[in-house]
Amino acid sequence: MPRVKPHHPLIDARSVHGVLLVSATLLFSFGLWIVHSAQPFPWQEWPLKVWMLDVGQGDALFIEFPTGEQMLVDGGPDNAVLERLGSVLAPWDRTLNAVVLTHPDADHVTGIIAVLDRYRVGTVYESGVGAHTPFGAAYEARKEGAGRLEQIALGDVIAVGEVTLTVLWPEETQEGRYPETRNNLSVNFLLEYGDTSMLFTGDAEQDVEAFVAPRAKDIDVLKVGHHGSLTSTSWKLLELTQPEIALISAGKDNAYGHPHPVVLDRLERFGAQIFRTDMDGDILLTSFGGEPSVDARTLPF
Repeated sequence: MPRVKPHHPLIDARSVHGVLLVSATLLFSFGLWIVHSAQPFPWQEWPLKVWMLDVGQGDALFIEFPTGEQMLVDGGPDNAVLERLGSVLAPWDRTLNAVVLTHPDADHVTGIIAVLDRYRVGTVYESGVGAHTPFGAAYEARKEGAGRLEQIALGDVIAVGEVTLTVLWPEETQEGRYPETRNNLSVNFLLEYGDTSMLFTGDAEQDVEAFVAPRAKDIDVLKVGHHGSLTSTSWKLLELTQPEIALISAGKDNAYGHPHPVVLDRLERFGAQIFRTDMDGDILLTSFGGEPSVDARTLPF
């Protein structure tokens, strides 16, 4: 009687089970990203989206324009921004159209160094101001690898579709300057999209606010300066801009006492709705060109 050879299938049941498990995990992860990144379906209108990312005691804001372009404004104090970007970008996306550095203090530039290492960046916008620090030196070395470097100052406009970003400060580019303190050389710019307006302030203090506020005029949203420090968010700024929404980026239980109770009181007196990363996590502002809406704790990871 001929001997029957045992049959060895190329893919056994365990292999099939493994493939199905991996596939299901990938599909679940992709679905979770779709839900929590608030991506519209192809037939829906694309809104303007601005995330204030929860990166601890620092600033990192991510803008997705209705046209699909993506911009990061500052990067926070460490590599936490990479995890946050992993929640708002598609898993295969390793590109950013632009990065804006308001000023090269460690709590704004450190995360950008990591981003320039991991992502292909089209344009880096900055004022040109430098910092004689390890973080400043690392940024200087890595920014040269970006597609393009542009220094910006008062009057410059970055237009992306129907969205405009108008630079309100500093008055001139700062190439070659390495001051001891850099807060008041932060890039300030006004984002406008239809009836939505948002003022980005970096760490600018009251002297700069006195220059910027009359040029910004009435706004919907204020990115509160210097993490809610008492040096910023003056009465004059609030009187001239009348923000309805205030976004504060600060680390939980930070050593600086940010945001300061006096600043919070000022904002409340002006009737601004306050959102804070130390209490609300990641914050998402959405606009279709009318009144913006804000949601907190929008990212899962």
